[in-house]
Amino acid sequence: MFHLAGNIYLMPNPKRVLTKLLGDSAKVEQLVQTSEPLDLVAQILRDVAKCRKTRQWMLDEFAIDLAISPATFDRLLDIAKINYVETPTRTLEMEVISLRETRTPGDAVTVGNLNSVLRELYSTLNSIHETLTKDHHDLLLDEEMSGELLDPVADHITVLRSLNGQLTGFLLTGGKARRIEKEFQGQFPRSMKAHPLRQTLPKVEFELEFYRACRKANRKWEALGLDIFHMLREKKLKQALENIEEMGTLLWNLVYNNPPVRQSIKIAGIQFEDVRPLFDDQMVPVSNF
Repeated sequence: MFHLAGNIYLMPNPKRVLTKLLGDSAKVEQLVQTSEPLDLVAQILRDVAKCRKTRQWMLDEFAIDLAISPATFDRLLDIAKINYVETPTRTLEMEVISLRETRTPGDAVTVGNLNSVLRELYSTLNSIHETLTKDHHDLLLDEEMSGELLDPVADHITVLRSLNGQLTGFLLTGGKARRIEKEFQGQFPRSMKAHPLRQTLPKVEFELEFYRACRKANRKWEALGLDIFHMLREKKLKQALENIEEMGTLLWNLVYNNPPVRQSIKIAGIQFEDVRPLFDDQMVPVSNF
C-alpha cells in the first residue's frame, strides 16, 4: 500500500534550506557538526511538513485527526489488526502480542502505532471504494444519505413490499403507498432520480446493502469519528484514500531514511516513540516553504 515517495536528491545548498525550514541558525549549526548528510535531513523535515499538511486537510474536510492521541489509540485497540502485532523474540522468532495487554493507558503513540492505524483505515476505506466503483457507480441517495436515515428507508421498503399485492400490485393499497413515497421524498428531497420509490424500489434496496457496509465501517472507526456518508456526500472518498496513503508513505520514508541521520533527527526534535512532535509546530517548528 505505502511506497517510497522517491529517491533523495542532492541539494545544492542544504544548509540554507535547513535554515529556512527550522528558522534556527544555531540548531542548523548543531546539525552541521554531526557530519550527517544535510540534504537527507532537509528532505525528512520537508516530509514532516507534508505530514502536517495532510493531517490538516483531513481535519478540515472530515474532522478526522490523524495525529492519534493516546486516548484515541487506546479505543482503537478494539480493532484486532491494530491491537495484535508481531514482534521478534530473543531467538529471532516472531510472536504475536496484544498491545492492550502490554501498554499502559495513556502511553505515547509511536510512529509504528500510527502506521498500523493508517494501514487498517486505508484498508477499510479502500474496500468501500472498490465496492462503490464496482457495484454502485450510479447511486441514487448518496448526496443525502446518513446513518440516521438508513433504518427508516429500510422500513419504507419493507412496508411497500407488503403493500404490493401479488396479483393486484398497488391497486388496492395506492393511498398507503403514496404516503410512504411522500415521507421518503421528504427525507431525500434533492435525490430526484430516487422518486417515486415504487419505481426505484429494487435499486434503492440494492443500495442499502452498500450503505449498511458504510455504517458498519463508521462504527468500527467510531473512536476516530469516521463518517463515510459525509465523504460520499462531498464526493471525496477517493481524496481521503489518497491522503491517508500519502501520510503512510511519508511515515515509511521517515523510518527508512532515519539511520544515516539519527543524531540530526534527534537534534531537530523528531522521535519515533511519540508522534506528537511530528505534528506539533510548537514542539518542532518546521516551515512549509
